[in-house]
Amino acid sequence: MTLLKEYMTTNVESSKTSDDLKTLAEKMEKDDVGFLPVVENDKYAGVVTDRDIVVKGLAKGTGKAEDIMTENVVTGSPDMEVEEAAKLMQDHQIKRLLVVDDDAVNGVVTLGDLGVENADQVAGNIISEVSKGKGNN
Repeated sequence: MTLLKEYMTTNVESSKTSDDLKTLAEKMEKDDVGFLPVVENDKYAGVVTDRDIVVKGLAKGTGKAEDIMTENVVTGSPDMEVEEAAKLMQDHQIKRLLVVDDDAVNGVVTLGDLGVENADQVAGNIISEVSKGKGNN
């Protein structure tokens, strides 16, 4: 049994609900990522993507993470099986899965991180669906 904690990235930059768009973009640029967990009181509150910054933030003139973040986030746990996580990501059409334990961010994982058999095909299916505008993280 292969667990998610064996594949997740644990050194994950996060943001606060009060961070402005510039701060969010700078963190993403610094770490070369397009996704940041939003944390408040040591518990995850949501996620912000680079697309959120542009579409929900800049385009609408909104300025803070709390205004543009996705709050109802699909998450995994460190002890979740890799295959279950890949299926969860495919079912919800997401490219990244936030890994949490007791509402605290433990890491993040992508299908590529998982090394799941046929990951390229599964990732292609997810990207195709996400491109249709259904998923957000």
